[in-house]
Formats: sequence, C-alpha cells, structure tokens
Amino acid sequence: MDISNRLKQARMEAGFRSAQEAADRFGWTASTYAAHENGTRGMKPDAIERYAKAFRSDPCFIAFGTQNSKPSIAGVSDRVLREVIQLIMEHDGARDAAPSEIADLIIDLCHYAKQSGGTGLSNIVDFAFARHAGKAG
Repeated sequence: MDISNRLKQARMEAGFRSAQEAADRFGWTASTYAAHENGTRGMKPDAIERYAKAFRSDPCFIAFGTQNSKPSIAGVSDRVLREVIQLIMEHDGARDAAPSEIADLIIDLCHYAKQSGGTGLSNIVDFAFARHAGKAG
C-alpha cells in the first residue's frame, strides 16, 4: 500500500465518504487534496501532519505504513473508542450511572467492538443501561 492509499484509508476511517467531502469540511483545496489521495501529486511533511491531525490518524501510518505504539483500550482504534464513549455519554442512562459503571461499560463495549467489528453498539448501550436501571429499581 502506498502513501496515497494510506491517506485514503485514513480519510475513510475518519468517516468521510469522499475526498471532496473531506476537503470541504477542512477548507482544503479539493483538487490538491484529491491529487494527494490519488497519487498524482507528492505530499510534503506538513501536509501529512495536517491530514493526520484532521483524520485523527497517525502521521507515521500515512507516511510510512507504520504505527507509533500507544496504549489502547481492548485493542480498538481511537475512532472506535471515541464512538463508544460518545454513545455512552449521550445515553439518558449515563446521568444516573456511577463513573465506575461507565468506565466498566466503556471497556466492555471496546471488547465487544473488537470482536464484532463495531456493529450494534447502540443496542448494547441501551441494554446495559436498562440492566443498570433494573438493578437500581
């Protein structure tokens, strides 16, 4: 996989369906970004850093195909972890849950996401908080 394909992968993992969508969101010149992503134009280190920051990706991955080692929860990506935390904290049940219960739920959902590929997370959050409400009542 070359640098342009890794850039495209980082964009897609960040949730942007197209190069145009990403360029519009971050105010980049669409033709320049598209040329970087399709490999017709090289990228300087500052562009790699800019794209990595925007996509919350590792610049070493985009540039070289390697990852800096960093701790993770249950082996999920930062993107999945953010999604899990957002689902939990936006749920009505989070208001009444103790911080330790929320932390346990985050870890459990990260394990689930790793095994399932992340499908059905919102249903699991609903179930977990319903179970918690049943114990409290």
